[in-house]
Amino acid sequence: MNFRQLQAFQEVMRAGSVTKAAENLGRTQPAISSLIVGLEQSVGYNLFDRLGGRLHPVPEAHYLLSETDVVLERLANLDRTMKDIGSQASGHLTIACMPIYSETLLPRAISRFAGNRKDVTFYLTSHSSELVYERVASQQFDLGLAEASTSNPLVEEELVTMRCFCAVNAESELAAQDVINLSDLKDHDIATFLPHHFIRRHLAQVYEEAGLALKVKFEMQHAAAQMVVVEHNLAVALVSAMSAENYRRTVPNKDRLKFIPFEQDTAYNVAILTPTHKAKSQLTRAFVEHLKTEVMQAVG
Repeated sequence: MNFRQLQAFQEVMRAGSVTKAAENLGRTQPAISSLIVGLEQSVGYNLFDRLGGRLHPVPEAHYLLSETDVVLERLANLDRTMKDIGSQASGHLTIACMPIYSETLLPRAISRFAGNRKDVTFYLTSHSSELVYERVASQQFDLGLAEASTSNPLVEEELVTMRCFCAVNAESELAAQDVINLSDLKDHDIATFLPHHFIRRHLAQVYEEAGLALKVKFEMQHAAAQMVVVEHNLAVALVSAMSAENYRRTVPNKDRLKFIPFEQDTAYNVAILTPTHKAKSQLTRAFVEHLKTEVMQAVG
């Protein structure tokens, strides 16, 4: 049995004649008759008695009709579902994200993406960048967003590069400057990341090359924590454009800090991650492109 045979049989049973069924399906009468004959050959017996030029269904035909209705409805549903998946109108996305982006950037990106996709569901969880890499590599998530790290053969990375800024207290003498260089910072305490973080390593390198001592007073894992001590005018911090944007969006008294370009070029890379050995769905591909746009718009 095949789809066209079952479709023709269903319509003949509903319409009561081959002629009417052919009209409803936009086919010729001989074509419908041929499909019915082929179906009968498939099942091994006649489904209709031919009396007086008309078809009269045998009892088995009524059973086949009930099953045909189920099969064709399931095929119709499958067709709609696959088209919805292809157009990213339905599906499920699992996302792992570093903490700072899971608070505002990702929820905002998801909200905009989900707007006209009523049948798409989302799962978002927060982990350190290292764990995001691990979870995506193990195929536990469809995609991740993290600070760019050492390349992992089990993960595909799409990098988004942004600049870094000096976060300074709005009342400090540095706040009046358009650009801050190393000589401006030589007498200032620094709030920065833990020793393994690439911004911390970059600062140490440029200070060393300039023959200056890096005066680290506060070592903190997250940029948000560093900006608290900057608010109290206890230090200066070097943070990413995304951290600065997150501060502006989430802190009520955002005028306490100013974010000033750092003369020494410091690139900050975030990576949109997908598993190397897991085929990306149309939905995942669409969200990755959407997320890249959201990140770039957020940091200008």
